[in-house]
Amino acid sequence: MKINIKGPIIPSNHQWIYDWLGMEATSPKRVSDEIAKAGKQDLEIEINSGGGSVFDASEIYTALKSYPGNVTVKIVGIAASAASVIAMAGNKVMMSPTAQMMIHNASTYMSGDYRDMDHASNFLKNTNQTIANAYSLKSGKPYEELLSMMDDETWLNAEQAKEQNLIDEIMFQDEIKFVASADEGGLLPQQVIDKIRNEFLANAPQNQVDENPVDNIDTNNQKEDKKIMNLEQLKNDYPELYQQVKNEGYEAGVQAENARIKAIDELGVAGSEELANQAKYETMATAEQFAVNIIKAQKQQGVNFLQNRNNDAQELNQVKGAEAPENNGSEEQKTKEAAATIANFINQKRGGVK
Repeated sequence: MKINIKGPIIPSNHQWIYDWLGMEATSPKRVSDEIAKAGKQDLEIEINSGGGSVFDASEIYTALKSYPGNVTVKIVGIAASAASVIAMAGNKVMMSPTAQMMIHNASTYMSGDYRDMDHASNFLKNTNQTIANAYSLKSGKPYEELLSMMDDETWLNAEQAKEQNLIDEIMFQDEIKFVASADEGGLLPQQVIDKIRNEFLANAPQNQVDENPVDNIDTNNQKEDKKIMNLEQLKNDYPELYQQVKNEGYEAGVQAENARIKAIDELGVAGSEELANQAKYETMATAEQFAVNIIKAQKQQGVNFLQNRNNDAQELNQVKGAEAPENNGSEEQKTKEAAATIANFINQKRGGVK
């Protein structure tokens, strides 16, 4: 069974906020609920998280470490800070060759006098020790060395993490081939390459098909130098296949755009129609970006309301009151005169009777 550790590590009672905003996040309760569904089957934990709450990460680490079945951790993007602690819970920890791990000291926000600061410092040092416990149990390294690495905020690629014994294995090490290019547009996607191979295989003479048939197919565009075919060559030499790939790409794009607009519509609240239209048709924002814009707009509305209220109150304070009536006036008369004064001020503001 697969469990994702994605986005920030958060307290369980914050999870609904991230869910409502459509933002990835992981809480102890979410992981515990998934573990409860697993029974005793093996778990595969996929991590791509920049970290978050140390104590919630500790709860997740403990739940995985206590699990009776086998736990395999795969770091597919980043396992930083608190997320790196969770990674240490695996019976086997694997890391993508393109992933990163980062370990550093715990941090917090604090205010108060020198005694509060001393207390906070001791608290953080103890927290660092508990974090180092997880790294030490996995790697066998001494605490002093790990604490020094945490002091330095150490970033590790897959090879370095394996050298430090923080992971057991690098994923795809024996099979992956890397391409680094400043012009990705010239590269054919793997699915296109697979389609071309299948097309060649289907049209190749039977006597040319063996255990590795594609290498033996001879076409006008595949000579012994095995030149790489780009999209323009594919379009010219195999127009039907090119059109098929193009149509599938268009359909995938339409589906993705429809999903983006639907997600924005589902997040819309009263008063956010203009923001929604901008997100859908002008800025091409994602649902997550749209949700953040709503929150910012609502916050600004609150600021504007308070400012306008203060301005109105300041002007009202400057209005001269009516002459104080003599003591023989009734309370009812006093109330009417005060109300008349305020009403005249409001009418002036509205452009009414002066």
